Amino acid sequence: MALQPCKILSIISPNQFMIQTQQSKILIVGDGIPNFLTRDNLIVKQKTLQTFLEQLQYVNKDALYISKQNQIQINSIDLIQNIDDSDEIQLNLVGVKNKEPKASSIIDDYIRQMRNKTIKAIMVSFESNSLNFLYQNNTIISLVPNAIIIDDFAIKDQEYTKLMQTEWLNKEFSITFKGTSIMSIIQNDNVINIPILRSELHLTNQPNIELSNEFYSSLVQTGYAYISDWGKLNLSQNSYQLLYQCQQEAKRLNLGMWKTGELDRSMLNSFTSQLQGQVIEIVEANQFYIKTKTEKLNVKLDRIFIEGLEAKEFTRKLLIGKQVHVLQVGDNTPLYSIQLIENNLDIEEELILNGWATPKENHPGLSKFKYQQLLQLNQIAKQKKLGQYSQELTWRVEDQTDSKQGKCVNEIIWSNICRDKQSAKQSGMSTGISIKDDYQLEVLIDKIHFNGLIQMTILKYHSMINFQLNGITNLHEFEKSFPSIIKYQEQRQNYTYNLLMQRNVWVNFEHFNIQENQFYGKIYLKKNNKDTDFIINLLQEGFTFLKSNFDYYDKYEEAQKQAEEDKKGFWNESYAQFIIDFIHNKQSLKKQVSTTEHIQEHDNQLIEQIIVTVVNDCNEFYIRRLNNPEFEDLEIQIENAKLIPLKKPVKKGTLCLAKFSEDNRVYRAQVIQAFKNDRFLVKFIDYGNNDEVGYQEMGVLPSQFTSIPQQTRMCTLAYLRFPPQTHEFSEEAADILRDLILEQPFDCKVRYTEKSTNRHFVTLQHQGQLDELQFTINKIVLDRGLGRIDHRQPYNPLKQFLNSELDAKANGIGIWGFDDCLEDEKQFEDEYDFYQ
Repeated sequence: MALQPCKILSIISPNQFMIQTQQSKILIVGDGIPNFLTRDNLIVKQKTLQTFLEQLQYVNKDALYISKQNQIQINSIDLIQNIDDSDEIQLNLVGVKNKEPKASSIIDDYIRQMRNKTIKAIMVSFESNSLNFLYQNNTIISLVPNAIIIDDFAIKDQEYTKLMQTEWLNKEFSITFKGTSIMSIIQNDNVINIPILRSELHLTNQPNIELSNEFYSSLVQTGYAYISDWGKLNLSQNSYQLLYQCQQEAKRLNLGMWKTGELDRSMLNSFTSQLQGQVIEIVEANQFYIKTKTEKLNVKLDRIFIEGLEAKEFTRKLLIGKQVHVLQVGDNTPLYSIQLIENNLDIEEELILNGWATPKENHPGLSKFKYQQLLQLNQIAKQKKLGQYSQELTWRVEDQTDSKQGKCVNEIIWSNICRDKQSAKQSGMSTGISIKDDYQLEVLIDKIHFNGLIQMTILKYHSMINFQLNGITNLHEFEKSFPSIIKYQEQRQNYTYNLLMQRNVWVNFEHFNIQENQFYGKIYLKKNNKDTDFIINLLQEGFTFLKSNFDYYDKYEEAQKQAEEDKKGFWNESYAQFIIDFIHNKQSLKKQVSTTEHIQEHDNQLIEQIIVTVVNDCNEFYIRRLNNPEFEDLEIQIENAKLIPLKKPVKKGTLCLAKFSEDNRVYRAQVIQAFKNDRFLVKFIDYGNNDEVGYQEMGVLPSQFTSIPQQTRMCTLAYLRFPPQTHEFSEEAADILRDLILEQPFDCKVRYTEKSTNRHFVTLQHQGQLDELQFTINKIVLDRGLGRIDHRQPYNPLKQFLNSELDAKANGIGIWGFDDCLEDEKQFEDEYDFYQ
C-alpha cells in the first residue's frame, strides 16, 4: 500500500478533500456532493452537514494519501467514511435563489437591520461572481465583495476555481454589511437582475486590515477581479494603494481578464490614480492646493455643498500643512476624495459630521448608499447643532491692509499692543512673575508676497494687517545690479509659503510705520520658543542676510555663518560677499555719521602710560595701564583658582574663568557667543583678545574677582578712517599696525570717546618724545597708508598733515596701492554726502 504525505487544503463538500502532495500536485480526493451549500441547495441531510463541519478541523493539516483506495488518513484513521442516512434540514438563506429572482424582500429587511454591522462566517462555496458563507451552522449568506468586482471572465477560468478552493474555501471571514448591489443572471436566455448583499471582507485572523487585504489582493493581482467604483472612493488609502498596484501589475503581465489587453469597460478605462501630498493652501472650504512630489494639484471635493468663512476656517485648522492621500477618478473632470494620512480620516465625512457640509443628492460620483451614509452624518450634526447649525458663528476679519483706510485702525492696534506690553511688565513686577521680553500675539498668515510682505490676521483684534520681518534684507533690492539674485527671492517666497501659509503662528510686534501702514517684528512657529524664530530658518537657507545695524541674536549670526560656509542660497553666488561688503560699508558709514552727535570730547587730555595688549584690526585695539599693582595681584590670585563648572545653559554675557589656548593659563573672560558641542567664544576682559574654548575649560568666576574693574579699554587711533574688516587690505594693515604698537609701552591721550560703545579714540607716541602730533603713531599710520584723515570730525588736527596722505596716495602706499581704492573712496564720500 503506497502512502503519500500530503497537506489538506480545503473541504469542498463532505468526503471531498482538496490536497497537495509533496510533489506540489493539487488533487481532489473523494466524490463529495455537487453544489453543496449553495443558494439553490439549502436542504441537506443532518448527518451530512455534521460530517462536513467535523471535517473542517482537518484543513491545513498534514495527512497521508492512499491513491489506490482514494482515501486520506490522519493517525491511521480514514477521513472519508460512509455517512449514515438522517433527517433533512432546511438552511436559512440571506440572499435570492436563482430560481426565485423576485423574492428580494429578505435582502432589504436584512440590510436595514445589519448595515455597518460585522459578523464572522465561513466561506463554503462560490457561484457566479458571488460568495456563500455559512453562519451559525444554519444560515447561508450570499454576497459580493464591496471593494472589488469578480469578473465574469474569471468565474469561467479553472485557475480561478483552483485559487478559491486552495486559498479561501473554509476560511473564517469578518463580514461588514454595507448595502446591496444588483447581480445579473441569465435564465432561459433572459437576463434577470437580482439584489445581493454587498460587504467588506477580510480574514478574521488578518492582523492589520488597513495595511492590506489578502483576499482582495489575491484576486486582483491574478486578474480575476478589479477595483470597484466604491473601492476607489471609499477604501482606506493604504488598502487602495496596494490594490491599485496589484491591478496595474496584473494588467502589465496580461493576467486573468487582462489576457487580451485592457477590457473595454468605462470603469476600467477611466483614469485613476492615488497620490500623496501636503495641503499648502485652503482656497475655499472644499477646494485646496495640494503639493505632491511632482506637481501642485487644485483639488475640489465636488460631492458636497460647503461655503462660508467659518467653514473655510474649520477646514484650514483640519488640513493645512497635513499629509493626505488624494484619490483621483476620471480624466476630463476628475472626481477627488481626500483622507488624512495620520488617521485615515475621510475629509468629506468629517466636514459633514461637523455641520459644515451637506452631500449632493444624485451626484454621478456618489452612490445611493454613500449618499444615505453621509445624510445620516448630516442628521447627527443637525441634532448636535454643530457648524452651520450652531447659533454662534463668530469668525470675522476686518481688512486693514489698505494704505489709506487701515492706518487709523492700525495705529490704535499698535497703541493697544504697546499698552498690553507695559501692562504685562507691570503685572510681572507686582506679582514677582518673570515676564518674557517678547510679548507675542497669535496670528493667522493670510498671504505671502514676493517682496517679503506678509499679510496676517491678528486673532485678538480680528484685523488683517501688513507685516515685514525686522532686521533682514530682501534680496530683490539688488536685482538691477545682479539680475540672477531674483531667483533666491522667489525661493524665499515659496519656502515661506510652504511653511507659513494659513498657519497659526506667534508674532512679537516691535514697531509700526504709519507712513507705510506696516508692522515690523519677528515670527515664531511656537509660542515662547526662540528656537522657532522664522528669521533663523531664512538665514539657514541662504534666502536673506542680516542688516549691519540690527541688534544681533547669537543664533542669527550662527545660522548666517553656517549658510555662508555651506554655500546655501545666494551665498553660492560669487557676488554675495560684494553685496555684504557694500551693505556693511554703507551702513557702517551711516552709523558713524549718525553717531558723531554721540562723541564726547575730552578737554582735559592727560597723558597716561599704557601698554597695548591686543590688536584685533586697525579699528580696534586694547590698552592697559602700566605700573598696575591691582592687575598684578589679580593675575597671581587667578592663577591659583580652581575651575568650578558653570551652570548650564551658559548664556551670552556670562562672566567666567577660562583657559587661554596658547599658554593654558586661566584668565577672567566673558562669553561672547555659544556654539554647538559645548564650544564658546570668549573675550579675555583684562587683555581684549578672543578665543574659542570648551565647556571643560571654563569655570565660575569667584565673587572676589567680580568687583575688580576690567583692566583693558577698547581703542581706535583718533582722527583717522581705516578700511573695514571686509577689505582685502584690512588684514595686512592690521599686521603692520601690530608691528608698530603691540605689547609696547606708549604715552597715550584720550582725545574723544564714543558714548554708545565706550570706545576711546586716542593718540599714541613713544615715551620720552615731545608731546606733538607729528611724533604720534597716528601720523606714522597716515604716512604708511594704513588709513586716511577722517574729515567727518568738526576739528581734526591731522588735517595739517594732508600732504602726507596725498604723498601716500600718489605713491600707491598701503591702501592706495589697490586698483579699486579711488573708486571706493569716491563711493564712501558720495554716501557720506548723501547721509549728511
